[in-house]
Amino acid sequence: MARRRVLVIDDEESPRESLRYILKNHYEVTTRSDGASGVEAVRNEGPFDVVLLDMKMPGMNGLETLRKLRAHTPDLPVIMVTAITDARTAHQAGLWGAADYLNKPFDVKEIQFVVERAINERNLRAEPPPAAPCPFEEIVGRSPALEAVFALVRRVMDTDTTVLITGETGTGKELVARALHFNSHRKSGPFVPVHCAAIPSELLESELFGHEKGAFTGAVQRRIGMFEAAQGGTLFLDEIGEMALGTQAKLLRAIQEREIRRVGSQETITINVRLVCATNRNLAAEVRQGRFREDLFYRINVVPVELPPLRARKEDIPVLVRHFAEKFAREFKRAVPQFTPAALDTLVRYPWPGNVRELQHAVERLLVTCDAVTIDVGHLPFAISQAETDGAAPLPAATAGPSPPPGEPGPVDLPKMTEELERKAIEEALRRADGVITEAARLLNITRRMLRYKIAKLGIATRPQPDDAPSETAQR
Repeated sequence: MARRRVLVIDDEESPRESLRYILKNHYEVTTRSDGASGVEAVRNEGPFDVVLLDMKMPGMNGLETLRKLRAHTPDLPVIMVTAITDARTAHQAGLWGAADYLNKPFDVKEIQFVVERAINERNLRAEPPPAAPCPFEEIVGRSPALEAVFALVRRVMDTDTTVLITGETGTGKELVARALHFNSHRKSGPFVPVHCAAIPSELLESELFGHEKGAFTGAVQRRIGMFEAAQGGTLFLDEIGEMALGTQAKLLRAIQEREIRRVGSQETITINVRLVCATNRNLAAEVRQGRFREDLFYRINVVPVELPPLRARKEDIPVLVRHFAEKFAREFKRAVPQFTPAALDTLVRYPWPGNVRELQHAVERLLVTCDAVTIDVGHLPFAISQAETDGAAPLPAATAGPSPPPGEPGPVDLPKMTEELERKAIEEALRRADGVITEAARLLNITRRMLRYKIAKLGIATRPQPDDAPSETAQR
């Protein structure tokens, strides 16, 4: 899928390049230093998915640029960015249709969240609901473990019963949620996904329930929440286990009363949505630890659907490999490669801790980096081709100490061996996470601080991170 495109318009280099740095890992970023060239870029180099526009610029200022952008592309989301909070100017920007308003200094998570939300809201408005049901074709495999999931989903898909989908990261929880929606009587309504883990906790309430103009700093216009956006359809709350307890209480009330209130409003709004939730956490254990409300758990756990990890349905791996090879061959306009029996056997034996998503990325990487028409074991990523059946990397040979006498076991340098294993595990996690520290720490089940400490201790090379960028808090 083509990367989504962001246009940054700012007359000052520091904030302009800071925004490019923050967004470049997830978007194709184009920058312009004045309003006129920004408008020209939209006219001649589009389409763009979202624009970040500085308010205070010499010549054509932000408001005039906004007006021209909206005149040319009325549905293009434009996010206003400034170091000066001016209620009157913000109001004018709202009247001209600004999608959102960001203040300097920049907060990395807020920028990523606001950009993603603006793009999603545009897509939600632009995409008509599908006319026909969406069957299970996107969920590839016919193993007994997966067929059991299909059977349960078929029983509940045309009801309004709340469903809780559980499973490890990468097992396809959102695909199941979409299948539930597009095979139900609500299929003509919207399917609205909300990824709770990606939204800062202080913004999640507004995202779910909406807010009134002036409800908090930066709320320059009324915004409907995802509950209202999902009216008549399905609201999918992914990674609900990451939700803060305060927001859980408000969600519980919405489920019980079938009504919501926007932030800053006393008016109640009746909701008509089907709720589907998903998590990779053990919510029963989270309840025991006091991190998840027991009453909310019983409300959402009406019909639990547990997705098996890929290692529990190994017979589906060859089918998935073929599916992804054909998919990416079409995308990259190349011949579909064949996989030798040895290569397929290696892929089947690998434990796939990242599940189907990891397998998909591995096949995509093969089709990008390898021109061979036949894929053999030697073409596979080293970590996969060298992995043991149980997923453990082979132990490195000890190199320290004198050679033992013939026939006697040599000394084992345990600290060095442990360090080498640790280094390999961290390097592999960084590779799978495409160098992103937060994701690599999650894969290793350690904190970011601990991972940074180990990287420094072992001298592992990493690329700069957005949250390490010196210009992250660039301010006018």
